[in-house]
Amino acid sequence: MALHKIRVLCSDMSHLPLHFTMRDSGVPQKHGFDLEVDYVGTTGERPLRGLAERASCLLAGDCEFLSGLHHEPYAYRARGDKRFVYLAQTQNDWDDRLIARQGITSVKELEGKTVLTNGAPCVGGNLIAGLKQMGVDTAQINFIMVKGSQGEMNHINFEKVRRGEVDATTVDVPFDLRARKLGMSVIELPSIPVIHNTTVCASMDFVSKNEEVVTAYLKALIEAIHFFKTQGQRMCEILNRDLAPLIHLEGDDEVEYLHREWSRLLSSKPYPHPVAVWNVYNLDVGHNPELNFISPFEIWDTHYLRMIDDSGFIDSLYSS
Repeated sequence: MALHKIRVLCSDMSHLPLHFTMRDSGVPQKHGFDLEVDYVGTTGERPLRGLAERASCLLAGDCEFLSGLHHEPYAYRARGDKRFVYLAQTQNDWDDRLIARQGITSVKELEGKTVLTNGAPCVGGNLIAGLKQMGVDTAQINFIMVKGSQGEMNHINFEKVRRGEVDATTVDVPFDLRARKLGMSVIELPSIPVIHNTTVCASMDFVSKNEEVVTAYLKALIEAIHFFKTQGQRMCEILNRDLAPLIHLEGDDEVEYLHREWSRLLSSKPYPHPVAVWNVYNLDVGHNPELNFISPFEIWDTHYLRMIDDSGFIDSLYSS
């Protein structure tokens, strides 16, 4: 008998380590469905989508769940459209890394230099906030803010630093490891709690009519995180096969490093951290008087996750 299909649209290729794991681990089938993973900027099995189309795809039912969409739901709600809801948060810490050309070893040395970064608030905004926290005069930095997929830009931006076209850039893991291998600098940034990467976003229209599907999806997500953390060899096989060619990984050491860092970042119990919610809200919504009358937590509903948690489902996974 054919299983029910659930479709998830990822806002960026950088979300794929978890979603490819969830798809290929065998976990969804245990909970009664097959998972189809698509991501912005590619065709996959479905039509090409841009970042601006994510919200409309979810509301139109082109996908059941959306990974990401960290700011737009506040704008929708401020206009009276209350259909968006966040159900779970798998990462509560910003994980971008700052790499620089040889000779730059501290954040203060970036003053007067050119830094290339993603223009999204959860990347460029976090970078500027982190640098200010470290005492950098960010007005003295020439920021080049680019739009597009962080996952696709990692390799391109890395090469621009290596060739000396820019002085520094933000990248995802494991491109910081590659930078170290080539003698480039990796500059430590402060820990910043923020709603980032694989946030579970859905439409309330769908959620209210499909609560059993929502519960099954969240259970599979939780079990996929457990799989990610505990099945190292199988995880690296999945990442090497499905992800490495897409994001231009080079060698087993980069795959293993990516797995190790994501294992550390993923939350066993995927609740949003209150400071992370406030930080992502403050990056964009908090300073906009047309939006900031909406509460930071107004679009969150974690009661499905809480029911799963209270049942002992998560504790039983990790007790063994």
